[in-house]
Amino acid sequence: MNKVFQVALSFLRERPLRLVLTSLATIAATCMVVWVASGYDTLLKNFDIYSELVLGRYELAVAPIDLNEENVVPVAVLQDLKQDPAVAAADAFWGETKMVRPIEAADSAQRGRRPVSMILSTDSSEPPFEMQVGRWLKVGETSETVVRSDVARDWDLKVGDAVSIGDGDQSTRFQVVGIVNAPTIIGPGGEAAIQILTPGSGEFFVSTQAAEQLFGEPAKISMVGVALKPEADLTQFRFGWGPRLSRYSTPVQFQESIDIEEALDETASAQNVLIQSYAATGIAILIALLVIFSTLSMGISERVRQYAVLRAIGFTRFQVGSLIAWEGLLLATIGFVGGILLGQLLLWLAVRAAGDVLRNGFSVGTLSLLLAAVATFGGACLASLVPIWQATRVKPIDAMAPRSQRAGLQSTPGKLIGLGILLVCVNPLLIFLFPPGETYSVALALFIGFSAMSIGFVLLAPGIVVLVDRWISPVLSRLLKLDPKLLRSQITSHLWRTVGAAISMAIGMGLYIGILVWGFTMLEAFIPGPWAPDALMAFHSMSLSPEEAADMAQVAGVDPERCEPIVVEQPRLLNDLTQSAERASVTRQDNVVIVGIDPAGAFGDEHPLFELEWVAGSPETAVPLMQTERACVVPDHFLVETGLKVGEAFTLVPPENPDQPVKYKIAGAVKLPGWHWQTKLTGFRSRTHRAAALVFADYMQVARDFNKPETAYVWFDYRSSEVTPDQIATAATERFQVPARTAGDMTASTVGEGPEMKIMPVEGIRAVTRGAAGRWIWMLSQIPLITVLIAGFGVLNVILASVRSRRWEMGVMRSVGITSWSLVKVVLAEGLLIGIVAGLLSLSFGIMAGWCGAGIAQYISFFGGLHPDLSVPWPAILIGLTGMLLLSVLISIWPALSVGRKRPLTLLQEGRGSL
Repeated sequence: MNKVFQVALSFLRERPLRLVLTSLATIAATCMVVWVASGYDTLLKNFDIYSELVLGRYELAVAPIDLNEENVVPVAVLQDLKQDPAVAAADAFWGETKMVRPIEAADSAQRGRRPVSMILSTDSSEPPFEMQVGRWLKVGETSETVVRSDVARDWDLKVGDAVSIGDGDQSTRFQVVGIVNAPTIIGPGGEAAIQILTPGSGEFFVSTQAAEQLFGEPAKISMVGVALKPEADLTQFRFGWGPRLSRYSTPVQFQESIDIEEALDETASAQNVLIQSYAATGIAILIALLVIFSTLSMGISERVRQYAVLRAIGFTRFQVGSLIAWEGLLLATIGFVGGILLGQLLLWLAVRAAGDVLRNGFSVGTLSLLLAAVATFGGACLASLVPIWQATRVKPIDAMAPRSQRAGLQSTPGKLIGLGILLVCVNPLLIFLFPPGETYSVALALFIGFSAMSIGFVLLAPGIVVLVDRWISPVLSRLLKLDPKLLRSQITSHLWRTVGAAISMAIGMGLYIGILVWGFTMLEAFIPGPWAPDALMAFHSMSLSPEEAADMAQVAGVDPERCEPIVVEQPRLLNDLTQSAERASVTRQDNVVIVGIDPAGAFGDEHPLFELEWVAGSPETAVPLMQTERACVVPDHFLVETGLKVGEAFTLVPPENPDQPVKYKIAGAVKLPGWHWQTKLTGFRSRTHRAAALVFADYMQVARDFNKPETAYVWFDYRSSEVTPDQIATAATERFQVPARTAGDMTASTVGEGPEMKIMPVEGIRAVTRGAAGRWIWMLSQIPLITVLIAGFGVLNVILASVRSRRWEMGVMRSVGITSWSLVKVVLAEGLLIGIVAGLLSLSFGIMAGWCGAGIAQYISFFGGLHPDLSVPWPAILIGLTGMLLLSVLISIWPALSVGRKRPLTLLQEGRGSL
């Protein structure tokens, strides 16, 4: 075996440039895996701000729906939660703000003191967060307090110090017995004060008995922290309890404001990065496989005589196969070690550049090392299989007569095209013609469909190479002013080598295009469509009757025929019609947003406010029903998710009056693309963070059912395309005598304390949605684009090998009068042709993968269920393809110039040595 290892080393040293290029590509692929996987490890340490520091040891918190000073959580809620077998702990918290001052504090510490602090009381025997120092409160102790760590740091408080809580003579002395590790939540503008009570809101913690003395009233329950048992399903628990919470004497809900909801989604964000780590590993395996395979197969084609001589002097087939395996293992080892070192260096540089964000530093943990090893050594093992099989077939007699490289290649593509087309068609058939269910069949369809499609495109690759050689090579030769014979069979002469190089580039570009098509197709369902009116006017802290709000139609710039006051509420469904407890998604929620609007003005007039595509029912039948009965219009996906039909009814629970549910009949169904973000950014979803549908009903009916005597919004169109939101804001200010402003940041939710009007143009919502989604899609596209650059090393290897194998041929051409510039253009054309093959492969694969990915997402993704139409972002795709073609040409420059500088005699001499 030592002899075999030494021969393998000598073979690698024989082509140092090839060794360097292959090693660089493998190192880059491994580094990509290390970077992404370490990002997951780092995320778990540095990005747990909300989920662990706001809620502490609790998965959920329960608070009143209407967060005013009078509303508290009924005691029955606490008792019922404690009896649930899935609950490990349910602890009551009572919060009030009081003046606090350190006793005998230094002047320097006083400067950081807050004017008032949140005092949070509880009788929990365990702290909501880890203790930094000291101990937790003793139940019933009235003179102890535990301080939040950032407050202790600002005030220079230590265990044993004393603070005074309360105003003047009503203050009480407390001794600090512990400091709890719950740092301040930092947001974009500095310290982010969450507007609802959570365990992380407390700055000073005291016992409930101490709070009764301090606040001068019997104990209340402001919030209940809920910790679940390890085996409990969080989603099922949340959506199972949702309808029950609204039926108590004071309706309560799980705290699902944007802050808390995003906190609960941080785990999903981390899971997405973990999935991205696995995806990067898969990509790296393919890159390592193709690059190492290309290197090993080139070595075999060049060393047929050497392998035959080795067989003649006594090497067995096993030893020859071991020789190839050692080469692949050595290349993988170089890539693994180099990738780990380079990944550590990049992570160290990232920490140096963003130390304030990555407070806990970087981590190249076990997951990173394991995935990197799988990528490099797994790719090397797979890449060695075919070369080992080829090398072991070499016979001693082949030393005298090497086998032809071209035998049978021209007939092979024709046999593969049919099979390739059949395999490519499997995926869309499984997803669209025979849609999967929501259990095992989804995973099975996903595995079979995408595996078959990938193999199918690999089998189609040789046919695409022949097609490009036959039809595009002549065109390219005319553009470059070359004899067509010089480019004929340029890429088909070493067909499989060209296929390997093209596929290695097509992997990254195909994934890039697939992500774009999938992302923008899914995005179309969240962009408010043409149905949405031009703008929405929101009235904050203003008491307007419907008649007063209707004066908005008289504001200059507003179309008076398309201007309707509305009221909005977000009630829960009495029954979980969407099965949200089984699998929640963007359309499978336990509540809806219902909009009260004049049916005739919205749907039935000659110029209705909404231009809708009706899927079931019609304006002629729906409007009379809405005017005379408790009827509504729903989006088409709501019928799919609930199984309801037009004419059937569903029951809603008014948040402020849960004992009197109301039943609405479905009068029609319409397409409402983009309703989700329309309701998110306009504040329609005031109760919980997500909703199952946007429902329209009669204004007066909704106002009565949900106790909405005042108008909250006016939806309207502009009088003309020249009107701007700022002009309407100015005119509205004059009309209503209160400030009006155009929403600059559509994501902002804060408003002034006094009366105010806020105009939210639909174009602003579209821009915010596209901008946010575009950033995420671009982030997901980075790894595939990096993969294209890594694959460039493999393409360079192929072109160098192609030039090396044709040195005698090129020397002859130079000798008969072909200029060196013509040879340079020939090599550049070869690189461009490989790029064109890769472009055709990646374009067809990417569009198909993105289309099928958006289709399967309807069954497995949280954001599925809206069934958008295919959207292909051609500008971004064409930019990517153009970049890949330029990269192919740039890669070819070095081999082209190297052969162009050599004299004919040098080419003949070097080529003779390779014969």
